[in-house]
Amino acid sequence: MTSDDQFFLDFLSSIPHDVKRYSTEVAEAIDRHVDYAATVVKDTLTVYFPSIVYGSARDARLLHPPKPRSVPERVYDWILRNRAWTAAIVAFFGTGGVLLLGSRAFDQKKRRARRAGNGARKEIVVIAGSPHEPMTRAIAEDLERRGFIVYVVVQTVEEEHIIQTQNRSDIRALHLDLTTTPTTPSGIHPALHGIYSLISQPQSPAPGIQPHTCHLSGLIILPSLNYPTGPVPTIPASSWADTVNTRLLSPILITQMFMPLLTHRNHSNAILFLYPSISSSLSAPYAGPEVAVTRALSGFATSLRQELRLLQFSNGTPCNTDVVEMRLGNLDLGSQYRVSQVTGTEILAWSPQQRALYGPSYMSSIEQRPVASNGPSAIRGSPGRALYHAVFDSLTPPQKSIFGKKKRRKAVVFVGRGSRSYGIIGYWIPASIVGLMLGNGHALSTSDSGASSETGWERV
Repeated sequence: MTSDDQFFLDFLSSIPHDVKRYSTEVAEAIDRHVDYAATVVKDTLTVYFPSIVYGSARDARLLHPPKPRSVPERVYDWILRNRAWTAAIVAFFGTGGVLLLGSRAFDQKKRRARRAGNGARKEIVVIAGSPHEPMTRAIAEDLERRGFIVYVVVQTVEEEHIIQTQNRSDIRALHLDLTTTPTTPSGIHPALHGIYSLISQPQSPAPGIQPHTCHLSGLIILPSLNYPTGPVPTIPASSWADTVNTRLLSPILITQMFMPLLTHRNHSNAILFLYPSISSSLSAPYAGPEVAVTRALSGFATSLRQELRLLQFSNGTPCNTDVVEMRLGNLDLGSQYRVSQVTGTEILAWSPQQRALYGPSYMSSIEQRPVASNGPSAIRGSPGRALYHAVFDSLTPPQKSIFGKKKRRKAVVFVGRGSRSYGIIGYWIPASIVGLMLGNGHALSTSDSGASSETGWERV
């Protein structure tokens, strides 16, 4: 092949590349001119017809909406736009979580009475309740285990012997004669000089040990929880007088005697009134003595609470004695404190006319009662631990608020199953509906009413 032929072939092979390059340059030039022309036309139309041009753009966006964003993406964008609010919310919930965990830790900590610097017991609690009552013995033993010095008010030698048979050195009998009064209303009762000496003068457990002064933490008023029941005409006057004297008048007199000791040093202490609340909340029939006494005791506690809150000492400090009403429901203190009860036997002491008139409705009301009147297995009660914790928390000084402000003890504490719920029912539900719950308007036979009444109250 000659050199001319080779030159001709190279020329033919370069033609496609030149054509491609020229065509690309021409296409780009055309695109630039077309884009320029479109821009000029759009700008001209925008000047004379702005609504048409922008309206078409909005229509185009509506025809092709953007892809919806997920919730995490929107939350993330909100956090980036509102960093200050985000920091405030995190601080609020973080602080709340810390306080909640702290309160739970406080509730779960062991409840123990404070001790003196030398390790001796210094907290004194007085229980004004009969040692024959299971609840009195249970509370006394629990407080003694938690480190208190417990005094139980006794009236007879037999009650003092019951305290001595417990064989606990820090559960002591306090023989208090209510017929003996101090020389002045504000004076100290002769039987209380021993306690007064403990809280006013330093005491040394043994020679060579640093002395300490005891502190009267509180007074627990616990009248008997057993009241006479039945129609008003069948309850003799002696029963009414005994009920009022032992469950209302005696607690008032004991409270009056202890007031000089409770306000002696103006330390934080409490007066606890414990009484059953279910029958009084519902105004239950055939429970006149219990309803009358518990409501009177509640009124006295409320009046005393207001009186102590208005009290101020000579240095201007308010009184630190709180009054706490502990309204009891159904409680199960354990098998060792259970006492078998036989209900309905009091009907045998009625006259034949009274038995015929009140007998059917009274026996029906026994089955309808929402309290454990048929024995400890009739209605399940709250464990005794709930009562022990409530008593301890009411005796000990309350914790300060998060702002450092001193708080008062709760005025009313509900303890036991049904105490709060039946209180709400008695306050808000109409009396006619409560009467139907209690069996008013029809007398159930004793053979088929037991299971139905219990089921009804458990459903409530």
